[in-house]
Amino acid sequence: MKIEKEKVQLQALQLSPNADGGTLTLLESRKSYRLNRLHFSYLDILRNAGSIEGLVQFFLGQGWLVSFRELYNLLQFLVAENIVQNPSFKSYFLDQPNQEVHFHNAALEKGATLSLKAQDLPFFRSLEPALAAYLLQKAERLNAPPQARITQAGKKERDLYILLKGQAAIYRVLDEKRRQRIATLGPGAIFGETGFLLNLPRTADVITTQASEILRVPHLPEFDSLIKSDKAQSLQHRFWVLQALASSPFFKDLPNESLDSLIFTGKLCQAPAHQVLFQEGQPGNTCYILIQGNVVVSQKGKNINVLAQGSCFGEISLLVSGGQRTATITTQQNSILLEIHQNDFYRVLSQNIFLAKDIESLAAQRLENDANRAK
Repeated sequence: MKIEKEKVQLQALQLSPNADGGTLTLLESRKSYRLNRLHFSYLDILRNAGSIEGLVQFFLGQGWLVSFRELYNLLQFLVAENIVQNPSFKSYFLDQPNQEVHFHNAALEKGATLSLKAQDLPFFRSLEPALAAYLLQKAERLNAPPQARITQAGKKERDLYILLKGQAAIYRVLDEKRRQRIATLGPGAIFGETGFLLNLPRTADVITTQASEILRVPHLPEFDSLIKSDKAQSLQHRFWVLQALASSPFFKDLPNESLDSLIFTGKLCQAPAHQVLFQEGQPGNTCYILIQGNVVVSQKGKNINVLAQGSCFGEISLLVSGGQRTATITTQQNSILLEIHQNDFYRVLSQNIFLAKDIESLAAQRLENDANRAK
């Protein structure tokens, strides 16, 4: 089970509020800790909500956004002090990225003959049946032991993978001796799409943390022309969305292997020419990826830019409560867009605390950079 969904096991404790936040007292040892207001509030809700995902959903229901960086810091403290007693939490939060680790390319054993149907697999069930069957024609099941490296950062290989059983982790490689664990993959997760569709090098290591069953979909030379043909429109849309994420200043620094759920949380919408998507000064709670067409960006009544297919805009509004749009966006021609709503975005983040923390940090850095440029 992913830790975000797992019921948190806490030591017996007492919370006493005060003007600055509150005090956490462990009933058995009588040891006390002072918590700031945010951490006190999060721990109080966590006791009742039972899980990380439940906590985030509670705050969303109240119309409040969670600070994932603060939540991450709180969880790291609770684990380090043994207040959270789940073994899975300890293995996650006490992972030491600065220590040298050696991963081995354990042999991947071929499993039973493939008998899965396209409609049983994420991504493939969104394709036309004939196309899905074509892409899966040479797919094979692989049985992987724990600590088997499935993809390697920097390597240019184009196979696509689906985790059928077990669990794997995504690691950002910092240098030759250091890596940082940033996400966990559970059954149904897809990885390797960017290499498969865009022919880009792997952006992260994906390593099994449990004995796992994996479906490998090999890339065939004829796929590239198929992806860009009208016969594979849904696959083409997927291709453009991944292109947009890979080129977005906001999303580009995140490993592409961890962005699959962000794509699935959005909905495709059509907009006629000359439609205003949002206006400067309005509060914003949606982000858009332009799949087809183009849009005009204007500020104070003046056109300042034209965005083409593959562009991403409105990202910051996803992480700022009540944030105002900094420009007006108008379609120049009939367009297709992927719209990601703030609440849906937060539901995705509530299921991946590592990804959430990184995205929030990137947003804060971008806002700081924008503020410095405005001075």
